[in-house]
Amino acid sequence: MKKSIVIIVLAFIFSLPSFSQSQSKADSLYQVALNFYDKQDSKNAIVNFEEVLKLNPKHIDALYNLAAIQYQLGNKAKAIELFQRSAALGDAQSKEILKQKLNVRLNYADTMDIADVDKLPQLIVDGQSEDLLFNKSINTKLLKAIAQQIVASKEIQNRVFDIEAANKNITSGEIKQVKLMVGLLFGKDGSITVIPSENDFADRKLMLDMMKASSKLGKVTPAQYDEKSVCARYYSIPLIFYKEDQQ
Repeated sequence: MKKSIVIIVLAFIFSLPSFSQSQSKADSLYQVALNFYDKQDSKNAIVNFEEVLKLNPKHIDALYNLAAIQYQLGNKAKAIELFQRSAALGDAQSKEILKQKLNVRLNYADTMDIADVDKLPQLIVDGQSEDLLFNKSINTKLLKAIAQQIVASKEIQNRVFDIEAANKNITSGEIKQVKLMVGLLFGKDGSITVIPSENDFADRKLMLDMMKASSKLGKVTPAQYDEKSVCARYYSIPLIFYKEDQQ
C-alpha cells in the first residue's frame, strides 16, 4: 500500500470551493477503498478506488493502488495505463515500476520531471546557451537570479514570514528566519517559474507573487521528450529568508 503524499500544483491557485468539496469527499472515499484493500477485498477496493478517481482524476494514491491491484490480478495493460497516469503527475514509485519492472517508456506528458526528459532545458545567458544543471545542481547564475528576484523581494519576504507565523500561531516578529523549499518549472515557452513545494506554504498570494517575480529570472530553451517540447519540473531548492531582510 502506498502512503499518501502531497503535491502542490499551480492549479491550486484557481481552485474553487466545489473542487475542495469533491476533493474532501474523494479523500474520505479513498479511506474506504484502503480498508477493502487491507482486507484483500479486491473487488470492492477497485470499485471504490474508481469512484475516488471520478471525483478526483488526479488522486495519485488511488491511481497507484488501483494500478497495483490490476497488476496483481494479471491485468497488465490496465495496470500500465494507471501507472502512466500516476507517473504523469510526478509519482516516483510509478515511474520506477514502469521503467525498471515493466520495462515501459514513460508516456509523453505536458509536464514531466526534469530527470525523465530526453533533453534538458538550457539556460540562456547573454544570448548564449549554458547547461542548466552541473552535477545535478542548478546553474549558479540562475540561483543568483532567484536570490535577487525572489529572496530579496520584500513582498515575498513579508508573506513568507506571515505564513510561517500563522502556521506556528505566533507573531512574525518572533521568527528570525524561515527555510522554504521551492520547485522550479521550466515552461515550453522558455519561462522559469518558482513555486513553493511545501503544503504549509500553499498560499494563493505567495504563489502569485512568486510567479510575478519569476518573470525576471530569464529564459531557457525548452526541455524535449519524444522530440517534442515539454514543461520540466525540478524539486527542490531551499531558500532562506532572514528577519533582517524584512527591515
